[in-house]
Amino acid sequence: MKTVLVICESGYWHDLREGLAAVEVGFLGFDKKKPKRSEIDQLVAQADFVMIRNLNVAHASVRFAKEAAKASDTPFWIGSNFGVEKTIEKLKLAFPEMKLSQKAMKPKVPKKKSTQQKLASPTTHAPEEKYQLPKKAKNLALKSALKDVKISEEEIDFAKMFKP
Repeated sequence: MKTVLVICESGYWHDLREGLAAVEVGFLGFDKKKPKRSEIDQLVAQADFVMIRNLNVAHASVRFAKEAAKASDTPFWIGSNFGVEKTIEKLKLAFPEMKLSQKAMKPKVPKKKSTQQKLASPTTHAPEEKYQLPKKAKNLALKSALKDVKISEEEIDFAKMFKP
């Protein structure tokens, strides 16, 4: 069984852990604001593959993991956003001899009906209307503050105004 080290926000771990368990791949996760090089070195040594998300992750974590993976010849991938499908795809590329079941790879997602057709027909037939605030929603504080402001159309000579 292969093990994947995923360095990303811990909020994404649940989906990744479940998806990788479905294809019989182990999961290691890491997410710390102030990582220690030794911690990351140990995790990279345990992992067969390293996935690094370079958004909202400590820059030191990314750098340490990349250096440790290169030093130990562990395959790694750095991306800004990925999910279970991308992780499995990268695993297949790194380990072509690995057999992953197709049924487990594709999560069951209920089909959503397209609302685009329903929305498209009324908008094409209806005349364009400009949005107006309701009459009660007046900004009286702003209106009273700007009541004494007068705007003139004549050109302003700033050189005269700021002349010492």
